[in-house]
Amino acid sequence: MITRRTALGILVAVGAASGCATLPTTGAVVSEPRRSQASDPGRAAIDPDPPAAGASPSLIIDGFLHAMATYQPGYPAARQYLTAAAKGTWRPEAGVIVYADGSAPTVTADKVTMEVPLVGTLGADGAFDAGGGAPWSHDFGLVKENGEWRISHPPGGILMSRYLFASGFVRHDVFFLDPTRTTLVPDARYVARGNRTPSTVLRMLVAGPSPWLAPSVITAVPTQTSLIGTVIDAGEITIPFSAVPSNATDRSLMCAQIGQLLRQLPDVTGFRLTAQGAAVDIPEQRADGSIPLSMADRYDPLVTLTTQLFAMGDGHLVRAPETFAGTARVVSGDFGSQTWDAKAVAVGADGMEAALLLGNQIIRGTVEGQGTKSVLTRDGLLRPQFSRDGGLWTMTTTGEVWRVDADRATRVDAPALVGRTVMAFRISPDGQRIAVVAQTNGNRELGLVRVEHGTSFVVDAWRPVPLSQDSTAVVGAVDVGWSTATSLTVLVGVGRPANVVDVDIDGVVLHDDGRSDAWLASSLAVSARGSRKVVGDSSQAVYLYQDSFRWIRLAGKLTAPSYPG
Repeated sequence: MITRRTALGILVAVGAASGCATLPTTGAVVSEPRRSQASDPGRAAIDPDPPAAGASPSLIIDGFLHAMATYQPGYPAARQYLTAAAKGTWRPEAGVIVYADGSAPTVTADKVTMEVPLVGTLGADGAFDAGGGAPWSHDFGLVKENGEWRISHPPGGILMSRYLFASGFVRHDVFFLDPTRTTLVPDARYVARGNRTPSTVLRMLVAGPSPWLAPSVITAVPTQTSLIGTVIDAGEITIPFSAVPSNATDRSLMCAQIGQLLRQLPDVTGFRLTAQGAAVDIPEQRADGSIPLSMADRYDPLVTLTTQLFAMGDGHLVRAPETFAGTARVVSGDFGSQTWDAKAVAVGADGMEAALLLGNQIIRGTVEGQGTKSVLTRDGLLRPQFSRDGGLWTMTTTGEVWRVDADRATRVDAPALVGRTVMAFRISPDGQRIAVVAQTNGNRELGLVRVEHGTSFVVDAWRPVPLSQDSTAVVGAVDVGWSTATSLTVLVGVGRPANVVDVDIDGVVLHDDGRSDAWLASSLAVSARGSRKVVGDSSQAVYLYQDSFRWIRLAGKLTAPSYPG
C-alpha cells in the first residue's frame, strides 16, 4: 500500500509550479456535504507590505506574520523579512503550525519569541494533528543585517493563528476502503481554498491514507500509479493515470474512491479514466464511457442507514415519533410483547436486529421477531452498538471491549483504553473508528481509536479530539455520536445545564447546538444520515433537535433513545 508521506507539497500554501496550495485569509473552515454543488471561490487578500526602512523588531515580526498568512507564489513578501541566508533555507511548504487565537509574540529590544498554546499542525499531506493546547515556543533569531532587523530563524513552515487557518483552508475528505472492500472510509484532510482542485485532491488519494488511519484501511489504487499531466475539469473530468488495476472489480473499487472524492467538488458530474493514454472501462460506466459519481453509493455506509428512532416506552421497544404530535409504535415480537427494564438500546443499521442492555447483561434478538437470547454478562457494561458488518459491540467502564457475532462474545484487545475509565462510545458509520468519552486521572476527554483487522480485531491508537470554543476549553463530555462520517456530536454535562455541541474529528471547528431549558439531559442519540440528534433525560422525556438551537420534546414517556447503526 502506498503511504501518504510521499513528498507532494500540494496542500500547504506554497504556490509552486507543481500545483501547491494557496492561502487566502478570509472565510471559515468548511465541512461541505459529500454531494455539495456549492461554489468555493477564492477570497480576496490584501497584499502584504515589505519591511519599512528602520522598522523595529516588533514591526518586523508583525509584518512577517501577516505576510505568512497572505498567499503569494513563493512568498516573496514574507522572505523580505528574512536574512539573506534564511531566505534560501525557509520552506513554507513544510507545513502549517496553528496556534491559539489571542496569542502574541514577546518583543524585547533585540529579541522576538513566541510562547503560545499549540492548536495543531498541518502536514504537507493535508492531515491535521491536534496539539491540544500544549505549549509551543520559537525564537525568531532577530539580527541586524545591513543595518536593518531581519529574521534569521523562521519557523519550519507557515505560522498562523487558528482564525487565519480557519479562513484559508477547507476540509476535503479522501476515501479509502475497509478491509472487507465493501465500505468507503473517509480520511479528513485540509486544502488551501485556492488549491482545491481535482488534481490536488486526486494526488492525495494516490498518496494513500494518513498514518493514523492506514492500519485500518486499504486502497484499490495501485501502488506504483501516478497522476499524469493535467486533469481537465469541464463537468466530466478526464483523469490520466500511469496505471489502473488489472481486474474489473478493483477498477470499480478505485472508481468508487474517486467518485466519492470528486463529488465534494462543485459542478463535477462524472469522470473518465485513462491509463497511458488509453480509455479505461468499468462495468458501471455510462454508454458514452463516462463514470457517474453515484456509482460510489453502493459503498457509502450512509446511503443504506435506516434513520428510524427507537426507544423504550413503558418497558417495550418502540418506534419513536420524530414530530411533536407523533405517537410511539410498539414493535411486534418479544421486544414488544414482553416487558424489559432496559437501560440502553441498540438497533442494527438496517433496522432488523436489536439488543437491550439489562443491568449487567445484553439481550439480543430481532426487532419484530420471536426469540431472544442473553449474549454477554459483564459488570459495568455500556450501551451496545451494531457495526455496519452486523457485529454487536460493547465496552465496560474499565475499558474492556467486546464483540458479539451471532451468539458468541469475544473480547477484543484494546491497548488504547488501558488506564482509561470509559463513559461512552460510538462506532463510526464505516466501522473503522470509534469515538470514546473517557476519564483519565480525573480528567474527562474525548478521543478516537481505530479498529484494526487481522487474525482478530484490535482497538488501538488513542487520538484526542480537543473541545474548545473561542480558545476556551469545553469540559464535561458525557456522551457522543457521529453526526456525519467525519464529525461528532457531544453531550456536555448532565441535568439541566447540559449542552450539545458539534465538532469535527480534528477539533478544528466547534458549533453549539444549544439546549432546552426544560430537559434533565442524561444521554444522546445521533444518526449520521441527516445529522439527526436527540437527547434523552432522566424524566422519561426525549428532545429532538430542529435547527438554530431549537429542541422539541417528543410525545410520550420515552427512555434510552437510539438510532440504528
